[in-house]
Amino acid sequence: MAENKGAQELQKLLDTWPEDQADVKEAYVSLKEHAESIDGVAWEFIARPGITNSLRLDVSPRPDGRERPLFCMADAVPMGDEMVLSVCFYADEVDDPDEAGDIIPGGLLGSDGYCFDADADDLSVIGYIKDRISTAAANAAKG
Repeated sequence: MAENKGAQELQKLLDTWPEDQADVKEAYVSLKEHAESIDGVAWEFIARPGITNSLRLDVSPRPDGRERPLFCMADAVPMGDEMVLSVCFYADEVDDPDEAGDIIPGGLLGSDGYCFDADADDLSVIGYIKDRISTAAANAAKG
Protein backbone atom coordinates (compact mmCIF):
# COMPACT_ATOMS: atom_id res chain seq x y z
CA MET A 1 0.00 0.00 0.00
CA ALA A 2 1.16 3.52 -0.73
CA GLU A 3 2.21 5.88 2.00
CA ASN A 4 -0.71 7.52 3.80
CA LYS A 5 -0.40 11.23 4.50
CA GLY A 6 -1.85 13.19 7.38
CA ALA A 7 -1.94 10.39 9.94
CA GLN A 8 -1.00 12.74 12.81
CA GLU A 9 -3.72 15.21 11.86
CA LEU A 10 -6.25 12.40 11.65
CA GLN A 11 -5.26 11.13 15.08
CA LYS A 12 -5.63 14.66 16.47
CA LEU A 13 -9.19 14.80 15.08
CA LEU A 14 -10.03 11.42 16.57
CA ASP A 15 -8.56 12.43 19.94
CA THR A 16 -10.69 15.59 20.05
CA TRP A 17 -13.88 14.11 18.60
CA PRO A 18 -16.97 15.04 20.68
CA GLU A 19 -17.54 12.31 23.27
CA ASP A 20 -21.28 12.21 22.66
CA GLN A 21 -20.58 11.46 18.98
CA ALA A 22 -18.69 8.20 19.58
CA ASP A 23 -20.90 6.25 17.14
CA VAL A 24 -20.16 8.70 14.33
CA LYS A 25 -16.44 8.54 15.15
CA GLU A 26 -16.57 4.74 15.02
CA ALA A 27 -18.35 4.90 11.66
CA TYR A 28 -15.70 7.28 10.27
CA VAL A 29 -12.88 5.04 11.45
CA SER A 30 -14.63 2.00 9.98
CA LEU A 31 -14.78 3.72 6.56
CA LYS A 32 -11.03 4.36 6.72
CA GLU A 33 -10.32 0.80 7.81
CA HIS A 34 -12.50 -0.58 5.03
CA ALA A 35 -10.61 1.51 2.46
CA GLU A 36 -7.28 0.32 3.88
CA SER A 37 -8.41 -3.28 3.44
CA ILE A 38 -8.74 -2.80 -0.33
CA ASP A 39 -5.53 -3.66 -2.15
CA GLY A 40 -4.00 -0.61 -3.82
CA VAL A 41 -5.93 2.06 -1.91
CA ALA A 42 -4.03 4.89 -0.25
CA TRP A 43 -5.38 7.81 1.74
CA GLU A 44 -4.54 11.35 2.63
CA PHE A 45 -6.14 13.30 5.46
CA ILE A 46 -6.59 17.05 5.19
CA ALA A 47 -7.99 18.98 8.15
CA ARG A 48 -9.59 22.37 7.75
CA PRO A 49 -10.57 23.06 11.37
CA GLY A 50 -14.10 24.33 11.78
CA ILE A 51 -14.91 23.59 8.13
CA THR A 52 -14.26 19.94 7.27
CA ASN A 53 -11.95 17.02 7.91
CA SER A 54 -11.34 15.20 4.68
CA LEU A 55 -10.15 11.64 4.18
CA ARG A 56 -9.24 11.42 0.50
CA LEU A 57 -8.96 7.98 -1.04
CA ASP A 58 -7.01 7.18 -4.18
CA VAL A 59 -5.64 4.15 -5.98
CA SER A 60 -1.92 3.53 -5.98
CA PRO A 61 -0.29 3.20 -8.33
CA ARG A 62 -2.59 5.42 -10.37
CA PRO A 63 -3.40 3.90 -13.79
CA ASP A 64 -1.92 5.56 -16.87
CA GLY A 65 -4.11 8.40 -18.02
CA ARG A 66 -6.03 8.84 -14.76
CA GLU A 67 -5.93 12.52 -13.92
CA ARG A 68 -8.41 12.55 -11.03
CA PRO A 69 -6.60 13.05 -7.71
CA LEU A 70 -8.93 10.74 -5.75
CA PHE A 71 -11.89 8.41 -6.12
CA CYS A 72 -13.62 9.17 -2.82
CA MET A 73 -13.69 11.98 -0.30
CA ALA A 74 -15.01 11.07 3.16
CA ASP A 75 -15.58 14.23 5.17
CA ALA A 76 -16.34 14.65 8.85
CA VAL A 77 -18.07 18.01 8.98
CA PRO A 78 -18.61 19.86 12.28
CA MET A 79 -22.21 21.10 12.40
CA GLY A 80 -22.69 22.86 15.69
CA ASP A 81 -22.18 20.28 18.41
CA GLU A 82 -22.27 17.26 16.13
CA MET A 83 -20.24 15.70 13.38
CA VAL A 84 -21.89 14.76 10.10
CA LEU A 85 -20.29 12.39 7.62
CA SER A 86 -20.49 13.19 3.92
CA VAL A 87 -18.91 10.66 1.58
CA CYS A 88 -18.64 11.66 -2.07
CA PHE A 89 -17.61 9.91 -5.26
CA TYR A 90 -17.45 10.79 -8.93
CA ALA A 91 -20.91 10.05 -10.29
CA ASP A 92 -19.52 8.00 -13.16
CA GLU A 93 -17.48 5.71 -10.87
CA VAL A 94 -20.15 4.61 -8.43
CA ASP A 95 -23.66 3.20 -8.45
CA ASP A 96 -26.57 3.78 -6.06
CA PRO A 97 -29.09 0.95 -6.48
CA ASP A 98 -30.87 1.88 -3.21
CA GLU A 99 -31.04 5.57 -4.17
CA ALA A 100 -29.53 6.51 -0.81
CA GLY A 101 -27.29 9.26 -2.15
CA ASP A 102 -27.67 12.62 -3.78
CA ILE A 103 -26.33 13.71 -7.16
CA ILE A 104 -24.32 16.90 -6.69
CA PRO A 105 -23.69 18.62 -10.06
CA GLY A 106 -20.08 19.82 -10.14
CA GLY A 107 -19.82 18.86 -6.47
CA LEU A 108 -16.63 16.81 -6.45
CA LEU A 109 -13.65 18.85 -7.55
CA GLY A 110 -15.73 20.38 -10.35
CA SER A 111 -17.16 17.06 -11.57
CA ASP A 112 -20.59 15.62 -10.92
CA GLY A 113 -20.55 13.76 -7.63
CA TYR A 114 -22.64 11.28 -5.72
CA CYS A 115 -22.75 12.03 -1.99
CA PHE A 116 -23.99 9.93 0.89
CA ASP A 117 -24.55 11.52 4.31
CA ALA A 118 -24.73 9.98 7.76
CA ASP A 119 -25.11 11.43 11.24
CA ALA A 120 -25.75 10.22 14.76
CA ASP A 121 -29.45 9.78 13.99
CA ASP A 122 -28.85 7.41 11.07
CA LEU A 123 -25.64 5.45 10.61
CA SER A 124 -27.39 2.53 8.90
CA VAL A 125 -26.01 3.66 5.52
CA ILE A 126 -22.36 2.99 6.53
CA GLY A 127 -22.33 -0.59 5.19
CA TYR A 128 -23.83 0.65 1.95
CA ILE A 129 -21.17 3.38 1.70
CA LYS A 130 -18.44 0.77 2.21
CA ASP A 131 -19.84 -1.11 -0.78
CA ARG A 132 -19.69 2.13 -2.80
CA ILE A 133 -16.03 2.60 -1.74
CA SER A 134 -15.23 -0.88 -3.04
CA THR A 135 -17.01 -0.22 -6.34
CA ALA A 136 -15.38 3.18 -6.86
CA ALA A 137 -11.92 1.80 -6.01
CA ALA A 138 -12.33 -0.97 -8.59
CA ASN A 139 -13.49 1.52 -11.23
CA ALA A 140 -10.66 3.95 -10.43
CA ALA A 141 -8.10 1.15 -10.70
CA LYS A 142 -9.28 0.48 -14.26
CA GLY A 143 -8.39 4.03 -15.20
